[in-house]
Amino acid sequence: MPLVTVIMPAYNVAKFIEEAIASVQAQTMESWELLVIDDCSTDNSYRLAANMAVMDDRISVLKNKENRGVAATRNHGIDLARGKYIAFLDSDDRWHP
Repeated sequence: MPLVTVIMPAYNVAKFIEEAIASVQAQTMESWELLVIDDCSTDNSYRLAANMAVMDDRISVLKNKENRGVAATRNHGIDLARGKYIAFLDSDDRWHP
């Protein structure tokens, strides 16, 4: 099964990010990697995502050195993607299984 890279930019979404990540984990297709890229959040977004990554090695959590905006953050994720396919999920959204 080909690998799918899910790119999730994050900025001040502590209220939503755990549910967004859990919705990726709930997918029936298991061949994926999730790149959560924090864009210099001032809340707990990065820490919450990092805590979830500890329990699932398919999740990588990165942090921009400076606020770059959502488009540049997505493009950075594309540069880091290892999957044959790329999917985008906003950090305040969720997917149904």
